[in-house]
Amino acid sequence: MTPSLPSSPEATAFTGVPASPEASASTGAPAPEESPPSIPRAIGPGRRLRFGQLIGIGVGQALAAVGVAMLTQRGFDTLLGTTGDAGGSGGPSAPDAMSLTVLVVGLLLCVLVSAWMRGAERTESEKLGQHYVTEVRATLFRHLTAVPARELGRRGRGDMLMKFVGDLSALRLWVSRGLARLSVAGVAITLAVSALAWMNLVLGLTVGVVLVLGAGLTLAITPWMMRTAKVSRRRRSRLTGEVTERLTQVAVLQAAGQERRESKRVGRHSEKVAAAMVDQARASGAARAIAEGTAVAASAAALVVGGLEVTAGRASPGTIVAGVSLAGMLAGYLRDLGRVAEYASRASVAQDAVRRFLDIPPLPVAPDAPDIEVEHGLVEVDDVSLVGALRNVTVRAEPGTRVAVVGPNGAGKSTLTSVVARLVDPDSGTVRIDGQDVRAHSLRSVRRSIGISSPSMPLLSGSVRRNVTYRLPKVDDEELARVTRLCGLDELVGSLPDGWDTNVGPGGGQLSAGQQARISIARAVLGRPALLVLDEAEAHLDPENSRIVDRVLADHRGTALVVTHRHELMASSDVVWCLEDGRLVRVASPRELMTSDGGTALLDEVVPA
Repeated sequence: MTPSLPSSPEATAFTGVPASPEASASTGAPAPEESPPSIPRAIGPGRRLRFGQLIGIGVGQALAAVGVAMLTQRGFDTLLGTTGDAGGSGGPSAPDAMSLTVLVVGLLLCVLVSAWMRGAERTESEKLGQHYVTEVRATLFRHLTAVPARELGRRGRGDMLMKFVGDLSALRLWVSRGLARLSVAGVAITLAVSALAWMNLVLGLTVGVVLVLGAGLTLAITPWMMRTAKVSRRRRSRLTGEVTERLTQVAVLQAAGQERRESKRVGRHSEKVAAAMVDQARASGAARAIAEGTAVAASAAALVVGGLEVTAGRASPGTIVAGVSLAGMLAGYLRDLGRVAEYASRASVAQDAVRRFLDIPPLPVAPDAPDIEVEHGLVEVDDVSLVGALRNVTVRAEPGTRVAVVGPNGAGKSTLTSVVARLVDPDSGTVRIDGQDVRAHSLRSVRRSIGISSPSMPLLSGSVRRNVTYRLPKVDDEELARVTRLCGLDELVGSLPDGWDTNVGPGGGQLSAGQQARISIARAVLGRPALLVLDEAEAHLDPENSRIVDRVLADHRGTALVVTHRHELMASSDVVWCLEDGRLVRVASPRELMTSDGGTALLDEVVPA
């Protein structure tokens, strides 16, 4: 009664057959190429036993239904005084009390077993679905944390949210209510029809033909259900993205006085979503109608053909009652299976979306990559290029130096520091710290060696303490006290209602921009990282608090890369890297730049006094 998921490399991983490996795009790193992660198998490790239990439940339900049918047949024939498959002769005789008692008790037991197994099926199938979707969610999140933020930024926020909400819900429903129901109902229907054929071959074959016709009709409308599911998901994704962006940037539309315009825009998207959902409901309704029609047709066929068989003397009246009883049981399963096709189509669309996300290449790292050992802080950038951002950049920062990275907007300053910190890999070229290629070492060790503060790295929802200690959750009190004094957090924390336990809100929205900047800087310098990257860290600080950056740099014992537009900060640096249009155009000391005509002109352009 329900279609299987489409045959494709993506579907094979979903249904249990391993997908063919695909090599991830090479980035020139020494780490070996790895296949992209695959969607966990629905009937994979940890779920096979539970799936077997569902099959057992299906067998139990079928046996209970067959038991009801056979007891009904026996009781009906006994009451009518007939026996065997053919109509008997003679008038009805009163059955003894013991026979009736046995029949009634047997029927009651079969009904109770069937009811208990239906409840157990629902519980076990939900456990199966939840176990599966938990594994898928973990796979998605692990991949999310391995993909460069630059790459994720190119994806729509609504589409990303759909993967962790709508798509996972569709996959869970398919496993818990689709695949589980298909397995249980498939076993139960097969055994029930077999039992019906054993009672009367013509009756069993007739009901079987009706079921096959119903399944064929369901398969015929599967492409329609797939199309409506895809359109519905795409439009819901767009609406989710629109609403999410407006929620996070509501101050912009309010300041611009565009409330009515944006309301109309969201309204148009809502209308498109509504239309798509109605189309999807229409397709799903057709599948349910086919299931309902098949169920009615099966019962009617059992009644009509059974009557003909009784007339022909090939079946007893009790057989007809038993056949109608089994057909009624099949009707319940068929109605359930009417939704399986709907679950399958939605899950297939969700699976395709998840597969596309998992195909985004992560930063490649060898499983056995050694930790990087940073002692001096020598940074070497060798012929690094990144499409649309950097072009053949070669530069060197000596250990312990303070480097000011300057240039006009869009020059590639932040991208260069991201490449050094291995937040993104270049298309070509190499970055070495203390002579060690950062791509040949574990990401965790590289990230722990580098502290970064940037407006593009907002605070996380949670307490002030959680945000400050995020890089080093188990930092000792002495180090935390040092950073607190250095970044002037005493006054900040003292002004908050719950002190260190104050929740900063999503993105730090409960704090001012300046307060967020101070916590971000504290987070970066905690633990004295060997390399400190401050990417316009002082952008939201007032003149008084901007001195925090000066204190942090003065206290820092390692190498520092400082992206800045502040003239005083540049002048206090040891060396200046000047970038323009993705190219490194000048490397000099602040004194050289300020005393040469070309350097002065360049500084006037990118670092206003």
